[in-house]
Amino acid sequence: MKVLFITSTRIGDAVLSTSIINYIKSTFPFSHLYIATSRDSAPLFKNFLNLKKIFIVNKFFLKIHWLKLWLQTFFYKWDIVIDLRGSAISYFLFNERKYIYKSINKHIHRLDELAILMKKTKLPLPHVPILDKDFNKVSKDFLKLKNPIAIGASANWPAKVWPSKKFVRLIKMILKEKKFGKKKSIVFFGSSKDKKNTKKIIKHLKKNKIKNFCGKLNLIEVAAHIKKCRIFIGNDSGLMHIASSTGIPTLGLFGPSLETRYSPKGNNAYYIRTKKTFNQLTGSKNFDWNTKKNLMNSLSVNRVFNKVRKILH
Repeated sequence: MKVLFITSTRIGDAVLSTSIINYIKSTFPFSHLYIATSRDSAPLFKNFLNLKKIFIVNKFFLKIHWLKLWLQTFFYKWDIVIDLRGSAISYFLFNERKYIYKSINKHIHRLDELAILMKKTKLPLPHVPILDKDFNKVSKDFLKLKNPIAIGASANWPAKVWPSKKFVRLIKMILKEKKFGKKKSIVFFGSSKDKKNTKKIIKHLKKNKIKNFCGKLNLIEVAAHIKKCRIFIGNDSGLMHIASSTGIPTLGLFGPSLETRYSPKGNNAYYIRTKKTFNQLTGSKNFDWNTKKNLMNSLSVNRVFNKVRKILH
């Protein structure tokens, strides 16, 4: 059985989409999976046992990347086509069954929307496979750390990034809290684009307590490192979803994004949002969705710290 899975180019949505892959794998254990995704998200899928090929979708002018993908997939006879991008090419491929995404209700969780697409009441939780060979690549410096606490201090939209000064205060409180263990380390994760924002935090902290892996790891390596952390604390981002998919306690910080839509999902997944509601932050008639103004200020350090303490106890 050949399955073409056209998934999101965004990391967070790509992680959530693994719930569909896990459903396909359990329902059709002998299926062969072909995945179309971005170069950034591709490492998330490389360890699925039924994976046959990954088509890299890089955006081009006039959307000719879709024409390229169609030419790569047209000569296959697909048993199932699942298109989370809702692209036109899925209508022009030979297939027995197709599931083409159309926005249903942006106020329900993305996983619930994917379940409706697949005509199921519920899908498995997102899960990114991490193999022994990935754990073997975990940095020796990292393995020496005691009680590593993972921080994701960036996001793809400045408005939903918790202020650096608040991260500094939170980290100092965590390092002083004896109930979390005598020795604790703070580990930052992110892409090379997140280095600047992370350095704003690190410069106010004791260097011997900090490790910065921003821009140094691919996504599977990030997942392998995070899996060995005691907790992940971070903004609503792809990193947050990677963390929750590993099963470690994950606390997502929300403000101008809907927690009902994108909260982390998993057995140890939690979220906390700003005192101001989503509608208070974004509900004005002329709200600028490209604003760079920070909208996370009404989430206090004490509230986040108390939530972390509650999770770890």
